[in-house]
Amino acid sequence: MSTESLNFVTVCTDRYPMVYAAILTERLRQLSALSIEPYCLTDRPEETEGWATPLPQFVKADGWWNKVNLFSPDMPAGTWLYLDLDIVLVQKFDDELRWIIDNMDALAAVSDPIQWMDEKFSSSMMLFKAHQHTHVFDAFEAQSTELKDRPGGDQVWMGPQLGEVLYIDETFPSLKRNLKF
Repeated sequence: MSTESLNFVTVCTDRYPMVYAAILTERLRQLSALSIEPYCLTDRPEETEGWATPLPQFVKADGWWNKVNLFSPDMPAGTWLYLDLDIVLVQKFDDELRWIIDNMDALAAVSDPIQWMDEKFSSSMMLFKAHQHTHVFDAFEAQSTELKDRPGGDQVWMGPQLGEVLYIDETFPSLKRNLKF
C-alpha cells in the first residue's frame, strides 16, 4: 500500500442508530496504525459531527440498497473500506488490508458463507477504489424502483454486476468468522 491512509465508510440511514457507525469507526481507529479517514453515508449528516465526514445518499434508497451509493461517480477519490454496522472487530488487520489493497484489481470482499440465492458475493465488507464501479451505480440509478423489492437484495443483484472480485476470506481464512454458524 503506497499510502498509510485509508478512507473508511459506514452507511447509516433509515432506522439504524448512528451510535453503531460511531462505535465501529472508533474501534477501527483503536486497532489500526493506518491513518483512517472516517466517512458516513447518511440521511442524518448532523449526527456525524465530531467523528466522520457525512456523505449524501447520491440516490435515495432504502436499507441495504444504500450501499450501491458507494459506487457513485461523486464519491471522493481514494481507496475505501466499507463494513456493515453489525461487524465486530476483535483484532488489528492492517497487514491484511495492505496486502489486499496492493493485490486487488478493482474490488475485494468477503464471500457469503451460505451463498444466498447462489451468489458468492457479500457486501458486508468491501475494499475498493473510488470510481472503478460507477457502472453499478448507474445501473442501480436507472433501475432503483424495480430493484427495491427484488429477492436477495443488494448483494445478490450487485455481485454479478461487479465482475472480478478478490475474495478476502479465501486468502485470509482466519480474518472473519460468521457467528451465525
